[in-house]
Parts: sequence; structure tokens; C-alpha cells
Amino acid sequence: MVRRLAVRKILVASGALRAAYTVALVSLLLSLVGLVLYLREPSDVILMEAFVWLIEAMSFGSLAVAFRVAASRTVAYRARYEILRLESLAVLVASIIAVMVTLAVAARNAVAPHPEPTPAPLAAYPLASAAASYVLERFMLRSLRRVNLDIVAVRMIAEKLRLDMAFELGGGAAILLANTAATPLPEQIAALAMGAYVTHGLLGMAREAATHLIGIVPRRDHQSIAAKVKATLRKTTRYTRIRKLRVESYGTFREVEVWLEAPPTMTLEEAYQEAQRIARRLIHEIPELLRALVLLVPATQKENRQPPTQRTARSAARKKPAAQLATRRAPRTPSVSHN
Repeated sequence: MVRRLAVRKILVASGALRAAYTVALVSLLLSLVGLVLYLREPSDVILMEAFVWLIEAMSFGSLAVAFRVAASRTVAYRARYEILRLESLAVLVASIIAVMVTLAVAARNAVAPHPEPTPAPLAAYPLASAAASYVLERFMLRSLRRVNLDIVAVRMIAEKLRLDMAFELGGGAAILLANTAATPLPEQIAALAMGAYVTHGLLGMAREAATHLIGIVPRRDHQSIAAKVKATLRKTTRYTRIRKLRVESYGTFREVEVWLEAPPTMTLEEAYQEAQRIARRLIHEIPELLRALVLLVPATQKENRQPPTQRTARSAARKKPAAQLATRRAPRTPSVSHN
């Protein structure tokens, strides 16, 4: 049952990524429009915008393909969930390529001669691109809300489109300002500023993708999962005291290991049944969770926190003959893993 639930989650995420194909197609069309405009009227701002759309078309399409391949291997061939990290690898590669292209075009724009400003009517292209980026970003975020999953690839596409809006609005404004001032200097300054802004955002996405790739969960995501685990425990069991909580990332999805304190008198069978029930409930309640390992460990008594009278009584008890003392050893408790 747990396996079927995990597969259903993967298929839902794969279906949500179909929106990336739509964004990739629109990006390719806008790139072709920009290249045609550049051939008719050479302009570095127009060329930069066309290259940005071309890179996005390739990046977004590759992200969707990478996740689809990983999901199919996991669902059809029962591959390990770790293969889903291929999604984070695709995000990392796409971010690095986008940074390289952005820096190259910005550097070219800074050193290339600019005899005259770009004609003012061509400012419509970057301004229309900004409007398209806004519509596509809303479209991707709506797909995230529909599946109730924080899909890394979809979130990367939405964040990249948000960065592009500032890039494109700045480009259109720079063209209009350059024509007003009759000098191409505003276009050069805008290209450098936009290149630095987009590069900063892309490096942040690359850093996050790298952490997901090696299984490390960012602090913000760890806190989010911990809050969901605690909320689920409060609704599921009376054993809510967490001794240890470990979260591992598979890109969009997560695995948790939870150590819960339980009474030392609990039997092995009771601990097994309770751990099994909790693990199933965690996977059912938390959308991004594919695997849960729950361990029930005996609650410990810390003597150094007891009042002095209790410590004195315990010391006196130790002095009694061994025959008068009844000891009980806490049973070993099992761990239950659902994957």
C-alpha cells in the first residue's frame, strides 16, 4: 500500500511537469522572434533577450525530460528513489549554462561598439517578453498549487521567469531611454546591471540544486518537513517526543528518519505495530514524503534532573541487599521502514 502511494505521488509530479513543455515551446517561439528582429535590426539587447529565451527553451525541456526519465525508471522498473536526484542534476546544469550565456552576452554588450541606440519600436520585444514571463510564471505556480507538491524543477522554472521579468523590463526601458537621450550608453549600463542581477539569482538556484543532488536538505525545507512531522504525530499517536529527526532529499521528494521516545515497558510487538502505523500515516499525510523510517526507543530518566530527596532515596536503595531489589530490563524495540 505504501509503495502504491509513493508511485502515485511520483506520477502526480510527472503530470505537473507537462506544463514545462508548454513553457519550453513558448520560449522557443519567442527566441525565434528575437533572432528575426536581430537580423533585421542588429541590437545587443534584442540578441541577449533572444539568447535568454533559447537557453530557457532548452533548459525547461531538458528538466521535464530528466524528471520523466527518472520517474519512469522508478515506477516501471522499481529503481531506487535516489534516481530522482537526476532532476536536481538537470537544474544544476541548466543554471550553470544560463549563467555562462548571460555573462558572455553581457560582456559582449559592454565591449562592443554602439554607433547608435536601438530603434524605439524594438523596445516592444523585451516589454512583450516581460509580459509573457509573468503569464508563464503564474501558469507554473498554478500547476504547483494544483498538485500540492514543491517540485524542484517547476519551482526553478518559475523563479527563473521571475528573474527574467526584471531583465526584460530593464531592457525595454533602456532602449526607450537611449532613444530619448540619443546615446547608446543606457543600453550598455542596463545590460551590465541585468546580467549581474540574473547571474546572482541563477547562482542561488544552482547552489540549492547542488545541495539536493547530494541529499542535503536546505534549512528552510528541513524546518518545513519537521513542522509537518510534528503536526502529523500530534494527530496520530501519543508518542510525540522526538529524540532524533533526519531528513534526506531526493530532489522534489524526501525521506525521514524519526526516533520517538516510548515507555520502556512496551513489548516488541506493540512497538512494531505502533511504528508501522506511524510510518504509514506520515507518508499518507505529507505530500513530498516517499519513505519513512520510524524507531521507538525507550524513554530515558535523567538522574541529574531529579530533586535531592529522590537522589538520596535512590542511594539508600543501592545499599540494600541485592535480593531485595527487583530490576527490569527495557526490551529492545524495533524499527519500521516503509518505502
